[in-house]
Parts: sequence; C-alpha cells; structure tokens
Amino acid sequence: MALAIISVLSLGARSLFLDEPCQSPCTTAGDHTLIFDEAYYVNAARVLAGIRPPAGAHYSDAPLGTDPNAEHPAGVKLVMAAAIELFGDGPFAWRIGSLIMGSIAILGMYALVTSAGGDPWEGVLASGLMASDNLLLVMSRIGTLDIWVCAAMVWGVALYLRGRPVAAGIVLAVGTCFKEVAPYALFALALLELGRLLVAHRDRAAPEEWRAGPALQRFSATTFTTAGVFVGLLAIMDQIATPYADSQAKLITGGPFAEIAHIISYAKGLTSPHGPVGIESYPWDWLVDLKPILYLRINPSLPGHGLYAIHPVVAFYGMMSPPIMLLALPALFFAAYRIWWGRRPAGERSFADPQLAILGLAWFLGTWLPFALQSLVDQRTSYIYYMVIVMPGIYVAVTYLVALGWRRRIRWLTRLTLVWGFGVLVAVVLMYPFVALF
Repeated sequence: MALAIISVLSLGARSLFLDEPCQSPCTTAGDHTLIFDEAYYVNAARVLAGIRPPAGAHYSDAPLGTDPNAEHPAGVKLVMAAAIELFGDGPFAWRIGSLIMGSIAILGMYALVTSAGGDPWEGVLASGLMASDNLLLVMSRIGTLDIWVCAAMVWGVALYLRGRPVAAGIVLAVGTCFKEVAPYALFALALLELGRLLVAHRDRAAPEEWRAGPALQRFSATTFTTAGVFVGLLAIMDQIATPYADSQAKLITGGPFAEIAHIISYAKGLTSPHGPVGIESYPWDWLVDLKPILYLRINPSLPGHGLYAIHPVVAFYGMMSPPIMLLALPALFFAAYRIWWGRRPAGERSFADPQLAILGLAWFLGTWLPFALQSLVDQRTSYIYYMVIVMPGIYVAVTYLVALGWRRRIRWLTRLTLVWGFGVLVAVVLMYPFVALF
C-alpha cells in the first residue's frame, strides 16, 4: 500500500502542468517551450516522424526519416516519434515516455532492494527517496534520455540479483539502446560480485552462489547477452531510421559497428581541457551538489531572450535533493565499513545486511567512477544530470544507513531520522519546478 501511494503521488506530481510552460495564447506545438535538451531529442523525434523542426532549431536541415542525433542510439527517439505520430506533435507525446519510465524506475527501486534481501519497508524507503529526489523528478517529466536508461539499469540489476542473468542482459541491452551509458551497470555488477566474494571468503556460511565459479558464470552470461542483443537491436533500429551525423551532414552507413564507432568518436570530442566554463561540472562536484544547472527559468518580471509572454512562472533545476545528498557520503563510507570490517551476528542466517551494503557501494562506484576517470584522463565534459544513473546506489546506501539506525531504537537517533525525513519532504515542495522561488 505504501509503495502504491508513493507511486501515485509521484506520478501526479510529475504529470502536473506537463504541457507547460507555453507561449500565450498556446495554440500550436511551436508555442510550447522545450526544456533543456528537449531541444535536441524532441527535434530529432520530429525528423524521425517526418516533421520539419522550426527554422533555426536543431536538425531543421536534416533529412526527414533519419536520426540526426546519432551520437546516441535511436531507441528513445523512435518511441518519441511514434508518440508524435499517435498523439500529435505536442508536449504529451514528447514527455509521456519519460513520465512512464519514471514510474517504472520507482517501482524498480523497490524490486532492486528486495531482490538484494532488503525487507519491504526498506524497498519502500528506497523508492520514496527516488520519488522525492528533485533531479529524478525533473528528468522523469521532460523528454530526455536519462530516466529511460536509469529505469533499464535498475530493473536489469534487480533481475540479476534474482538469479536471471540472461534476462538482465536483455534489459541492459535495451537500456543501451536508450543511452550508451547502460553498460556501466556491468561495472557495478562486477564490483557486486567482488564484494560477495570478499564476504564469502570471510564467512564460510555465505551462500554457495557467492563463490567465484557461479559468479563468473552469471556475470559472463549477462555481459555477453548485453553486447550481443544490443548490436542486434542497433542493426534493427538502423533499418528503421538511418543515423545521420548532423555536424558532418552525412549519413552513417556500414551497420551497427559504424554507428558505435561514431558514438565513441563523438564522445571523445566532448572535452573541457581548461576546466568547466559553463554548465559543465566535475564528477567530484556532484557529490556536494556544487554546481546545479538551471534548465529553464520563466519569470515574467525578468524575461530572458525569447521567453516573453510565456507562462507560468517556473524554475527547472538540475540538482539532487540536498537532504538526500547530506547522507550520501556518510552512507557510502558506512557501507564500505560494514563490507570490510563487519561481521554477521552469530546465529543470523540472512546475508541481506552485507548484500545491501555491497549493492549500494558497488552501484555508486561502478557508475560514478567511469565519469570521474574520463574527466581525469581525457578532460571529458560532464554535467550534474549524469548523476541520474548514479543516484540509485546512493538511495540504496542511504536506505541501508537509515534503516539500520532506525532498528537500533535509540531515541535521539529516531528523532534525528524523523527530522531528516521531514527535510526530504520539504525539499520536494521547495524544489518543485512550478514553485519557483526567485
């Protein structure tokens, strides 16, 4: 019941004003304001649907029926194009997919935690944290790619934990068709297996499937399934819509491997050798919300260029919930402590406690470290919204810390937890895009 309430409230909050903001009198698709990177993905979907974007907009000169946003696989854009053909070129078609995937991701957090051995209330808490996080709320109500891949990664890992490695690989392959960062979940799974091996080495009563042999079989099955299914799906999508390199004004032919080469080449070119100069930020800045992004701000008293006569007042921020991030680093360090030095209480049969700690830390390191290493080695340009796929690990780690503290039934700790929970709820209201505090 609690999970259902969270899901319904979250869906309602994300659905509210889904077609806003809009240029008065708001009668055509062109009157609706695109939010942040919707300027790329919505226009790419329009081209796929055979609709010419407005003059001067991204991809306005691209050949119709192609995917001019070929730096990312076409999965989300094809779904968005189908929605445009079904519902018309408008905000409902652009954003309904993200809305649905946001709900799927929230339900996936419950499945992820309970699959790792957490009890139902821990699953509800993790789902509640995701639903309450401003970054996830905003990204799951606008037409971009990140919530799609996040949902696929959450469910892929949940299936892996449930002993279904091939199904996990298929889901992660589909996620890679949404955005190419989905395989970061494989890094998380590799670290998860290493953590299990550490516990199994220390405690001979650990489950047999935590040993090296079964772990290698599981991980290999998921990895090869992900790679094989992704290449196959990419080939199918290329037959539906040929990828088009807009910056080079040329079609990408040669099959899925040519497209993969283009994606890698494009990513290599996204560098900031002199450090962040705009909305970019370093991955280590994300851990303290150091540089949030203002995706869109509408204030009639202070209109920006091209934002006249647009309503209502809004402020879309790319920023994680501060109360959640307040516990992020303590929770991750505590998880590491429990994995390395923790001991299972005598007589305790469940290994859920170490597995939740392993999952939270492994997910965080497996998804955050690739961004950090790319920034250090290649000066890769990065943005705080990349944290969308990292946050599930933080939700799990914070859930583990809060639930463990709550079970201790220490009065002052219980009161502190309640105050923190109230802060999470207050942050949802204050950071809601249509409660703009200027």
